[in-house]
Parts: sequence; structure tokens; C-alpha cells
Amino acid sequence: MKHLFALCSGLILCTVTFAQKPPADPWPDQLVGRWQGAMGDGTYAEEWRKVSDGTYEGVATMHQNGRTVSTENTRLTWFAGNWLYIAATGHGTTCFVRASENNGTWIFQNNEHDFPKRIGYTIQGDALNAYIDDGADNGKRMEFQLKRVE
Repeated sequence: MKHLFALCSGLILCTVTFAQKPPADPWPDQLVGRWQGAMGDGTYAEEWRKVSDGTYEGVATMHQNGRTVSTENTRLTWFAGNWLYIAATGHGTTCFVRASENNGTWIFQNNEHDFPKRIGYTIQGDALNAYIDDGADNGKRMEFQLKRVE
């Protein structure tokens, strides 16, 4: 009986610890919608939807010459006291942890990943400015300027 009580207590503690509601912050809800912008000779788009409190799913696509050339499935989720950004491509799944939030810019980081090591998002009205970089302030960086289309 003592073991059953300990097991149940442990499960309740885990549930309370990991199923916490995210802190009140309007930023993730502002991400919901479809964003699009020119990138090179193609069009890049991200579409985000709210799944539940603390979980958002997205799809990023690159289109060139009328066809989809890349797709990335993404998830933004509150887990164990952290915002996680999870990206899945044909090359695998990578998790980034929100490293900072400053004036509406969220930066996610994973120093163990080859590229990118950082992902940044800034939402200002109907503009979504994002970047990926190699973790160095003056290193390799790709910028994305998107507008809300839905």
C-alpha cells in the first residue's frame, strides 16, 4: 500500500509540474495566422494555429516556380517551465529553448545544433520579422520579413 501511495503521489507531482499553464503573455496568440513574404526567387510562408493553452503548431513552406520545395513542421509549447520551439524537417527533429524575451522579440536557442543555433521572432502588428543564425552576433544569418495574409 505504501508503494501504491508513493507511485500515485509521484504521478500527481509530475502532472502538476509538467502540466502547468503558461504564464500570461499575448505573444504566442499573436503568432496565430498565415504569414508570407518574398525570399530570393520564391515565396516563404508560415502558418500557425493554437492547439491548446500553451501549444501552437505551425507549418513553414518555401515555394519556387509554382511548387513547394521545402516544408518544416513546427511546434511552440510550454513544457516544464520553458517555452520550446520544436522544428521537424526531412532531416530530423530539433528542439530550441526560449533563451530570452525582450520588447516582443522571442529568441530560441540550441547551441548543440549545427545550424541554426538561434531562432528569433518579432511581431509588430501585421509584420513578422524572423531570423535564424549560427549563434554568433556577426556570423551567418538569414532574415525573413513576412506580412500577415490571414
